[in-house]
Amino acid sequence: MATKAAFALVKKDLTVTLRAPLFAAISILVPVAFTLLYAIVIHVSTTAPIAIADEDATPRSAEFVQVMEQMRNGDGPYYEILTTDPDRAREMYRDGDAGAMLTIPQGFAHSSDTGDSPAVTLSLININADGTKNHHLRIEEALRQFEQALPTTPASQLTITETTAFDHDIPVTIYLGSALIVFAALYAGIVNVGVGIAREWEGRTAKGLVLSPSGPAALVVGKWIAGAATSLVTIAVTVVGIGWVLGYPVNLLGWASVGVLAIVWIYGAALGTLLGVALRQSLPLIPIAVMIAITHFLVNGYESYIRGFAHGGAVDLLWSATHGIPLAPLFDMVRFEVASLPQPDGATVGVIGSLLLATAVLALAAWRLTRALRFSQGQ
Repeated sequence: MATKAAFALVKKDLTVTLRAPLFAAISILVPVAFTLLYAIVIHVSTTAPIAIADEDATPRSAEFVQVMEQMRNGDGPYYEILTTDPDRAREMYRDGDAGAMLTIPQGFAHSSDTGDSPAVTLSLININADGTKNHHLRIEEALRQFEQALPTTPASQLTITETTAFDHDIPVTIYLGSALIVFAALYAGIVNVGVGIAREWEGRTAKGLVLSPSGPAALVVGKWIAGAATSLVTIAVTVVGIGWVLGYPVNLLGWASVGVLAIVWIYGAALGTLLGVALRQSLPLIPIAVMIAITHFLVNGYESYIRGFAHGGAVDLLWSATHGIPLAPLFDMVRFEVASLPQPDGATVGVIGSLLLATAVLALAAWRLTRALRFSQGQ
């Protein structure tokens, strides 16, 4: 009987979702909005458009431009060179079509071949300090690489030995994109399950369901199955959107990532169950779910980033807060799998801790639900 009651609730909830898809649409739009926002951030921080006024127009200046074209990191090329024509470059910079212009003056090749330091001029619309810094560092690196290739350049007296914790860098696309996918699973679990449960109070059917022979378990199971079906759509749309907008390598998501998303969704569903039972209204549940999910995204999702800045003050307190919720290793598990790196330390602790935490939250929700047997005002 309990099984039939649970599946009857699933059928009813899916029908309600199809007829009134507002809340399901919200659960999709929030992760997609985050994806679009971060797509802009990643693109701006990775590839900088620049117009080059090559007044020297020699093979040496062309070699320097080629160095700039070849500079890149794991997320993409450093530069999008809009033009190398001097007149067109000045026109684009004057009209605001290019935020930066590099002038390679006449005599650049002569300076390079005679051993003098070649000089270039960088003109910037410096509306963003981070963008200005990126241009400075990248132009310096381009000149360094160009000079090192010249036969007249003496061997460098400076040697840098670099050791890294991992075999290769994790691209920003993977770092942010993985966090967004985990965020989508968490948010979908909270909203879809929480709204489903709250609706029973709004429809004044909760009392009958809890006091029926099927008991409160059928109510929770039914809401979780219906919520899982809707959440699959949310997560799938988010993954496709991240792959399309960010160029995220979706094909590298493996079983470890699938397991992480399932665990995070379970944790979110437990939170949604607690919120649905406690609030009993859909509308206030949505903003609370957004705040909870974003807090997890910023604190747990960026734990490995915050860690490097946690040396006192508010940042240290923020980083310490990540220890109370063991989700941080789960975010890294997805990143490491997609980046083809061995799973991080603490993965097992993260999995077990997150499941235990979800169980505790669900137990608290069950206690609230059974306590609600003393329904007030008919519910």
